[in-house]
Amino acid sequence: MRLGKRRRTRSELRQTAYHEAGHAVIGRVLTLPCGPATIKPSYEEMRAGYSITFDPYACEAEWQKRGKYRVRDAVWHARAIAYMAGAESERELLGQEATGDAKDKVEIARMLSEIISEDQWKRVEPRLRAMTRMLVRRHKAKIVRVAKALLSKRTLSRRQLDNMVGRSVADVKPNSPVIAMNESERKALRAALDKLAERSARGT
Repeated sequence: MRLGKRRRTRSELRQTAYHEAGHAVIGRVLTLPCGPATIKPSYEEMRAGYSITFDPYACEAEWQKRGKYRVRDAVWHARAIAYMAGAESERELLGQEATGDAKDKVEIARMLSEIISEDQWKRVEPRLRAMTRMLVRRHKAKIVRVAKALLSKRTLSRRQLDNMVGRSVADVKPNSPVIAMNESERKALRAALDKLAERSARGT
């Protein structure tokens, strides 16, 4: 969230907290790898706060490491929704129009330009916004809890947020059958494949 060089009011701090809580909660709900969040200002970067969501390639790598394979667009769309969740949390939960999401919009546009054209984005953007609003409403209690914690502590670590939300990249469910197997099952599969290869080599 962007910031001007002046002391923020309590209302502005609350708005920042809900914005960053939206990013932090929805990113984790979508099992994206996420970092800490803060509402401490960075005047050098003109930023009121931040919530870290890893870049799409890192997200994709973390999913694959855990055996989750999706079409390439899936992680880009999930990350765009996590970025949209800041502004949508302000709108849905505070009834306020977002004023500090310019950087989020730039990042979303830059990221999605890697996978779709500008014309396609005009069609996709309203659908992603609608999905984001639905997720914000569904996870309202978690966003409120995190926002209140940010107002109290100013900064929350990755582990604190993972515990508060109750979901993280660790909850990725494998959809690759081999990776989803346990070690004994993988050994049995390898033995069966070796046996099949041996029989094939003997021509039997």
